[in-house]
Amino acid sequence: MNENFEKYIKDLSPELQEKARACSSPNELLQLAADEDLEIPMDALEAVAGGCTKKKLTCPRCGSDDIRWESASGSGDYTYCGNCNYIISSNHAS
Repeated sequence: MNENFEKYIKDLSPELQEKARACSSPNELLQLAADEDLEIPMDALEAVAGGCTKKKLTCPRCGSDDIRWESASGSGDYTYCGNCNYIISSNHAS
């Protein structure tokens, strides 16, 4: 895991931190986020993916592999499912 991942999980409960650290793939982290109703920033997904999110991701809600990334000017970036529109991760601009 890298510094961005640790920065993301520092505000989670100790139990959720342990679960997040146990994730070995972006899909496992996405499933944890869906199960716990959390938003996962893209840099945390990259940390689990070893610095690359080019691996095939699937939506934790519907299982679709139609994962899309958008950059909304002024409001940050987000990743969502093109099938069910579930927001998988977001990086809100400050």
